[in-house]
Amino acid sequence: MNKKISTRVGIITAMTNLAYLLILRGTNVATNSPLVAIQFLLLFIGLFVSCYLLYKNYTAITFMDALKHCIKTLATIMVLMVAGNALLFFILKTSEQPMSDLTILIGYTIFAYSISGMFSSLFSSFIFNTFTKK
Repeated sequence: MNKKISTRVGIITAMTNLAYLLILRGTNVATNSPLVAIQFLLLFIGLFVSCYLLYKNYTAITFMDALKHCIKTLATIMVLMVAGNALLFFILKTSEQPMSDLTILIGYTIFAYSISGMFSSLFSSFIFNTFTKK
C-alpha cells in the first residue's frame, strides 16, 4: 500500500491542529472550553479522509489493512503534534512557567491523541469496511 497517503494526510492534519491550537491560544480561550475538543474532531476528520483515500485508490482492502493504514497516519500526526506542542511551548512560554509543564503537556498530548486517534481509526476503518463492500 502507498505510505504517501498516510504521511501526507498525517502532516496536513497535524498542521491544521497546530494552527487551530495557535488560534485558540491567540484568542485566550479557557482550557476547559468546549472549543478545545474541536482538535479531536479535526483528528477524526483527518483519519477519515486518510481511510477514504485508501479505499478510493486501492481495491480489496480488508478491515485490518485499513486499520493499519489509519494507525500509520495517527503515528505521523502524533510525532508532529508532540514536536509542534514542544516548539509552541518554548516559543509561547512565560518566564514563570516551569519546565515540568512541558512534560505534562507532552504526556497529555500523547495520551489524548492516542486514545482518540485509536477510536477514530477503528471507527473510520469500520465505516469504510462496512459500506464499501460489494
